[in-house]
Amino acid sequence: MPEPESGKKRAGKPLRVADTAFIGGAMKIRHISAVLALALLSGCDKPAEVSVDETRPVTMRDAGHKLNATSSDRFEEPGTGPYLAGVVPEGWLAQPTSAFRLLSYRFGTGGDIAVGVSSGGMLENVNRWLGQFGADPIDEAGLEKLDKGEAAGAKGVWVEAAGDYSPGMGQPPKASQALYGLVAVEGDRIVTIKMTGPADEVAAQKSALKVFAASLRKRAE
Repeated sequence: MPEPESGKKRAGKPLRVADTAFIGGAMKIRHISAVLALALLSGCDKPAEVSVDETRPVTMRDAGHKLNATSSDRFEEPGTGPYLAGVVPEGWLAQPTSAFRLLSYRFGTGGDIAVGVSSGGMLENVNRWLGQFGADPIDEAGLEKLDKGEAAGAKGVWVEAAGDYSPGMGQPPKASQALYGLVAVEGDRIVTIKMTGPADEVAAQKSALKVFAASLRKRAE
């Protein structure tokens, strides 16, 4: 009795031949690919020498590295602003500066530090800060009772306030805030170092602000 036709397809030579052809074909393809890759590598020429004769102005990035450089030394352009910060406390992040913010930092969830210069007298500026927290103004006698401080050669007083903070400039009041900062006199202008933010975060940064203020120095002319 003859074998079924399906049995011939499963066990017969044509299936083995097709199988072998497939495997062999794959091996041949891989072999050809390897040969082509070697041929391409061996045929690559060495890159031609390039001569550069263009010039450019020297910038601050071409200066030699300075040991123990501060963040101001590294990232501020020469001649921008009259002050440099020698010590920036850990956790303070630099912010963009402006005509009103010669140095600017943020910390915590909403803490803010700004170094600036202002017109007017010391008492006037102290009372302006106190007024932003709804505190009563002080007089010259009250000014004398405030803790004394200094920054970049300018002598002044430390100011504290807490409560609802009204920063002005169209910004809404903020609750549970605090202020700690220095108002100092330098010649005919007022130097201010103002820290504001959530009351607990400001309290935790008071010592750091004093270190920062003591490290502030004037930029070399």
